[in-house]
Amino acid sequence: MAFAGTGSGCALSAAAILPAAVGGAPVVVDSFDVGTTDTFWIARFDDVVEAALHARVKLSLKLDDAKVEDDEAVLRFADRLDETIILRIDRRTDTVTRVRFVAVSSDVRGLARLLGRQIVDELQQADAFLVDWAAKERFPRPQ
Repeated sequence: MAFAGTGSGCALSAAAILPAAVGGAPVVVDSFDVGTTDTFWIARFDDVVEAALHARVKLSLKLDDAKVEDDEAVLRFADRLDETIILRIDRRTDTVTRVRFVAVSSDVRGLARLLGRQIVDELQQADAFLVDWAAKERFPRPQ
C-alpha cells in the first residue's frame, strides 16, 4: 500500500508503489491526506480482514481494538511504543474491498506501508486475490 503520499490525489497502481514481488497484486492506492490512504482491493471482504489479522501477528503488533461486522471492520493496531495504525475495511461489492489506513502519528507511516505489504503477501499466499495483474498480454491478438 502506498503511504508515500503522492500529494496529487491520483490513483496509482500497486505496481508503482509495492515491491516487484507483489506488483501483480490487484490493488489501487489513493493517498488523499498525510497519514491517511485509501486502497481498493479485488478480494473478498472476509479474506482481507483475515489477511490483516494475520499480518498483525507476523509484525508483532498489538490488537488494541477490533470491531468486525458484516460489511465493515475497524482494527486498531499498535507497536510497542503504543503508536497506532487504524484500518477501516469496507465491503464495497462482493469482489471489491476498501481498506483505509490511518497512521495516527507520523512515526508509524512506514510501519503502515509495511503492514499493507504484509497484507498483500498474506492474500497472495492464500490465493485470495480474485484477479492477477501480473505482466501478461492483456488483449490477445486474434489468430
